[in-house]
Amino acid sequence: MLRQTRRRSAIIAFAILCSLLSGKSAIIAQATKAPLVKLIPFEFDPRSPEHRQFGALTLMGAFQLDSKDKRFGGLSGLTIVDGKLYAISDRSYWLSARVVSDGDGALVDLVAWQIAPMLTPADTPVSGSLADAEALTRAPDGSFLVAFEGRHRIWRYDAPPRTFTSIPKPIPVPAALAQAPRNGGLEGLTSLPDGRLLALTEEFANPDGSFKGWLIDGSQFAELAYLPAQGFHVTDCAALKNGDVLVLERRYVPFGVLSARLTIVDGKAVKAGAKLTGRELLKIEPPLVTENFEALAVQETAKGTMIYLVSDDNYNPFQQTLLLQFRLANENH
Repeated sequence: MLRQTRRRSAIIAFAILCSLLSGKSAIIAQATKAPLVKLIPFEFDPRSPEHRQFGALTLMGAFQLDSKDKRFGGLSGLTIVDGKLYAISDRSYWLSARVVSDGDGALVDLVAWQIAPMLTPADTPVSGSLADAEALTRAPDGSFLVAFEGRHRIWRYDAPPRTFTSIPKPIPVPAALAQAPRNGGLEGLTSLPDGRLLALTEEFANPDGSFKGWLIDGSQFAELAYLPAQGFHVTDCAALKNGDVLVLERRYVPFGVLSARLTIVDGKAVKAGAKLTGRELLKIEPPLVTENFEALAVQETAKGTMIYLVSDDNYNPFQQTLLLQFRLANENH
């Protein structure tokens, strides 16, 4: 009896030890689990790594975003809300991550990533001809507005934290938008301080070489135009609190290299019938590292306006998802 008791006690003790070791292994595995997206620093100007000042812009950081998750990539719209970065992809996925910054506001890391499929008004994942989300902005009520190409439209999604699971509601768009090129519709969308939307197209051209855009106020539409630099096209835009608008432009030369421009448009010029042009703040071309920069977001802070540029890798293994962070000093707004 004593021998059986000792044997039973030994078995119980061994089981407890195994359980503790198993639990410890699980904790270690969880602690060492690779993040969904890794930020890998790179030199924006390989010839002069110390190069940080680009006119009125100060480079705060340059990172490659690397992930083994097949859903990650194709980032084409961006916004930052309450310390979180939100993005949309060409394949209609939502992405979000918490921004970790240092005392100067420089990006240190993006953590707690989440990825989820965007939903249709029928509560199904966006797919097929409904895909190709291209622009993202936050409305004054906190909801998110997403512009799509292909079947040109704008859908409104609930404010965080319900965004990823919300059922969108279509908002009115100009009838003329239906005539935009299939892959050249709304690429820039931003909420202006007065609540109106500024919507800019990529390739819906006017006879004078400018491209169509609209001011959208509920169901009222006022046409205007944007004139990029020769060979460039709008890929995103973002309004500042003072009404000025940053515009991201891209140029692609077949069998050549990509280049990009960041311009600023005087807010006073943004009105019905205007032909908008921007003052160049930054031009990204060799020897600077270039990519297919499509997404733009701003974050106004006490230390200046933080500007984020993200490239769309088109889910192509030969391209990269790059993130650049710049600071525009407050006096330069």
